[in-house]
Order: sequence, then C-alpha cells, then structure tokens
Amino acid sequence: MGIGIHGETQEEIERIQIQADPTYEPDDEATPAAATGGEAAAAATVGGEENPTKKTRKTTSDVWKHFTRGPVQSNGSYYGTCNYCGEKYLQGQQRGTSSMRNHIDKKCKKFPRNKPEALQKLLQAKSERDVLVAWRFDQMKCRKGLAKMVIAHEYPFNCVNHHFFRDFLNELQPAFNIPSRTTLRADCMKIYEEEQVNLYEMFGNLSYKRVFSLVLDNASSNDACISELLYSTTIKDDLPVEGKIFHQRCGCHILNLIVQDGLNTLHKEIDCIRETMKWIKHSQRRIEKFKLACSQMNIPYKKPQWDVPTRWNSTYLMLELALELKLAIVRYASLDKKFSKALSDSQWGILNELVKHLKVFYEATLKLSGTKYPTLNLFFSEFCEVYLTIKRMASNEYPFIVNMGTQMHAKFNKYWSMGNSLLAIACVLDPRCKLDVVQYYMEEMCPDECENFISNIKECMSELYNEYVQAKAEEQGAPDQNQPSMSKRNKSDVGASSMASDRKAGLKDYLKGRKGTTGTKTELEEYLSSDRDDANLDDDFDILSWWKMKAPRFPVLAQLTRDILAVPISTVASESAFSTSGRVLSQVRSSLSDESIEALLCAQDWLRVSIAETGKLIPAPLWTIEEEDINEEGQ
Repeated sequence: MGIGIHGETQEEIERIQIQADPTYEPDDEATPAAATGGEAAAAATVGGEENPTKKTRKTTSDVWKHFTRGPVQSNGSYYGTCNYCGEKYLQGQQRGTSSMRNHIDKKCKKFPRNKPEALQKLLQAKSERDVLVAWRFDQMKCRKGLAKMVIAHEYPFNCVNHHFFRDFLNELQPAFNIPSRTTLRADCMKIYEEEQVNLYEMFGNLSYKRVFSLVLDNASSNDACISELLYSTTIKDDLPVEGKIFHQRCGCHILNLIVQDGLNTLHKEIDCIRETMKWIKHSQRRIEKFKLACSQMNIPYKKPQWDVPTRWNSTYLMLELALELKLAIVRYASLDKKFSKALSDSQWGILNELVKHLKVFYEATLKLSGTKYPTLNLFFSEFCEVYLTIKRMASNEYPFIVNMGTQMHAKFNKYWSMGNSLLAIACVLDPRCKLDVVQYYMEEMCPDECENFISNIKECMSELYNEYVQAKAEEQGAPDQNQPSMSKRNKSDVGASSMASDRKAGLKDYLKGRKGTTGTKTELEEYLSSDRDDANLDDDFDILSWWKMKAPRFPVLAQLTRDILAVPISTVASESAFSTSGRVLSQVRSSLSDESIEALLCAQDWLRVSIAETGKLIPAPLWTIEEEDINEEGQ
C-alpha cells in the first residue's frame, strides 16, 4: 500500500478523506494505473472545472493489465478496451471490473491462456507430500489424458466433434485447444508406442527367461504345429525334460467340449427355454406383461437373457435363470395367449436335474479361467472331480442323465489320454496336496494305473529338478580361467585323465550310493516327505506367497515352482481380448484400420493393468451397443 507524507497507510488516508468529505466513495478500481498526466487531470475535472469531490488514485485490480482505459467523458464514465480482441466495457465511479474479468476468463478468444504469466496462479496439492504448488496448464498433458480416455473407454475418435462435448471442454478449460479426430488418433498411437516400448524393456530386464510351455486350443492344426515346432527346429534342445511337458491344452476348452457333447442329448428342452427368453424380450409390451407375472407370483423381476450356443457356460446361466423365474414364466404363459413355448412339468424337472449336474462343470470353469492367481495347480483336482461326477451320472435314476454321462465319458477319455505329467506335477507342488491328492484321485479313477502313474510323476519331477540344480550351479560358479582348455592339453594328458577317471569310476559310484543312505535329502525329497499344509483345498490360498516364504529353505524348488505356476491352464483370458472385436468395431467405429485396432486393443489392456496395480478398476465401456438391442431396434 502507498505511504503518506507522515507515514500513513493508504487505508488511513482513505479514512481521513471520508471523514473530511462525506461524499467521497473509495473505489480501488475507479482509475487505472495507466491514467497519468492529462488523463489523470481530466479525471479530476468535469466540464473544464475542478471537481473537488473526485480524487485521483491508482488502481489495484490486475484486470487493467489486459485493458486500456479510454478518455473520461463528461459524465465521468469511460471505456475499458481489451488489449487482445478490442471489446469495450463502460466503466465509471459506480462500476466495478467484474464484467471485464469475466471477459478475460471466459469470453475473449484471443487471450493467451496457455501462457502461465497471463493468468493468476492456481494452487494444487501434491498428494504424496500434501504440499501446495503452483498449477500450470499443459496442453500436451490434456491431450494425452483425452487420448487415454478414448482408449480405455472405447470412445470413437470423432467424439471431439460432438457439439456439447466441445462446449463442456470449453467451459472446463477454455485454454485447451481441442484436437481434431486425426490428431486424437495420432495421440492414441503415440500412447500405444510408448507402452509397447515399456513392455519390451520389462521383458529385456528379466534376469531369467525360458520357454517352458505353450497353451493352445484343442484343434488338430495346433497339434500339427506343435509337432512341427518340436521336431523340425532346435527348440526342443532348450525345453525342460526334452519337451515332454511343453504342449498344454486349454482346460476350459476341454470342459466345453465335454459338456457340449452331453447337452446335445437335451437340445429340445434347451431350445424351448432359449426361445422363451427371446419371445419375452422381443418387445416392451411383453416385458411389461412378464413384470406383471413376476409381481403376481411375488418373484423379483430379472431381465430375460438367452445364451450363446457355442459357450456352454452361458447356456448354464440361462437355464439357472429360467429355474429362478419358473413360476413367473408359467404365469406368463397364461397371460400371453400367443405364447406357445410353455414347458411341461416333466420338462421343468429335467432342466432342474440338469442344472444340478452342470454346476460342478461351471464352478470348475470359473476357477480355471481366473487371471489373478495361478491355475495350473488347480486343474488336476478339478478335472478329476469332473470325471467322478461323470462316473456317478451312470447310476442316476434319470435315463437322460445316464445318456448324457455316457457321451461325456467318451469325450473325457479322449483328452485324458492326451494329458501329460505337468498337470500332476503342478498339483504335487501345491503344499496342500503333494502326492497324497494325486494318489487319491488315481485310485478312484484308474486304480490299476495308479502305481505306474505315481512312479512316472516322481521320475519326471526328479529329472526336471536336476536340470534346475545344474542350471543354478552353472549360474553361480564359472569355470576356472586359469585351467587350460581341453584344446590346449596334449593327448597324453587327456589319456591320463581319462584312465584316472575310469579307475575311480567304481569308487565314485560306491560313495554316491553310500551318500544316499546317510540321511541327506535333496530339496525335492525333503519337500515330499514333509507334512502337507493345513489349508483347506476350497479356501483362497496364496500359493505364490507360500513358496516365497519357503524359498530360503527350498531355493531351487521354489524357482522351479515359480516357472511351472506361471503356465496358464486356460486360454480364456487371451481369447476374451480378441472377443472384444465386435464391441471395438461397432457401428460408429467400423472403418478402423488394422493398425488402429491393434493399438486400441493392446493399449487398453496395458492401461487397465497400470490402473489395476494402484488398486483401482476401470469400469466397463460406456458407449456400447448390445447386439440384442440392435436386433430389437431393427424389429
């Protein structure tokens, strides 16, 4: 503030002036700082005469940094002209600067908002330290945020052309220059390329890389591909146990094929339920009538849904929903005289029994298709439980269940014979199971083959464990550089060394045999001989944390287990990524190029993973059109 001659502050000077002149009205913004010289004199005169009641003062409002004051008129008013667009605002003794400030903040299209010095500084809190820092607008950060939004929520590129979306962004931040759809696509591609580089760097920084297993669907072309890969290339030399555990078949796909064969025996009843769901949902009038039926039968209304015939689990969910709505569906049949798909009581009984038996398959599919936990160690026990369920179906009182079980049993035997030892090894490496669980199921399923199967499992595990022991020894100890290489030794040295080795071969074998009798055990032997973990097989068990805790005790076996449990037993997660094509290539995005599709799908998945690591989830896309809704609109 200004200081008077005797040291008074500006506020004290104004108080003295008000006491001396009651008509004086202080106004900080009445006279701009630019008004000097003749303009200041004009402000103090009216009609060429001095105006003793009007005082000339400097202004304190920062709005005058962006406006120029015009000459004072006879009535004491004047115009403030915008320095950027030329817009004029009438000012006077009783007028403030709100209109001019609003013009700068929202209306002026030529105001340089992207320059931090042109704006009053805003503060934002840094969450990690809870400190306030000056906020600065960043055009590129805003564009990147917009691109991430489009990728994650599957918005069309031309959303930036939507009228009210542009209005919203302008009101939110007028300084943001909204990009075109071409620029937005380029920004999305840039994010994809950045995330791709990060992925390459992550794989490049892995200290231990090894091809362990390959999981594929059960197609003959995949089997031929594996054979060609193993026997026509050198990859077999780098695979564990010479590729015996390399090829894995998708467990969920096997279950799907088994159940589909069984469901073919009941296609009439299933088709009837499917057509019932479609009939009710065909029009809004039928839906309202079905809601009335639910209300009359005191049943909570649920939206009718039908299945995808190629996915048996969706068929199970459709049948389960139909049984929940059974009374309402029966009541609806009496309300809608045109409805001709009503089921008899015996058919409802068949469906009820069918759902009971399918529940085991459905729960196994859910468990094996998980992505947040290892699944390979779960497959053996789940698959064996499925077999025992099929076996019990042979003695069921319903003939259709017996027939269905016969069809399933034939398909099960086909894929059981194609199985390999890795599934049982993963089960053994589960501390809740070990060899006890494997032996139990084998005695229940194939008692004649149990002993031979267990022996093969032990042999394969021992061979695999020894390979890891050898690899770890090679990593920890390099050959002595001072020892002469074999090529530098003369033939006599080689011969002498060979003869000495031959002479002591018997002694070495004897000592090796004696070592096994002294009680010293390998990590594998110690693990198998120790007690099983008390955790229940049906509980949520973090097997990776268990092995991490036991790593100091079983360092080699822990590394082996880590690699085995990294193998997924299902391709559902990877297939679901490509199943989004129908949603990504919707009616509003049908012209996307293959390059754009790849970038959007991959970048979306990578962004979702980065969000999930923070404990948050990205909700489902908002701008989606269900196929059934399109069909209804078309009808």
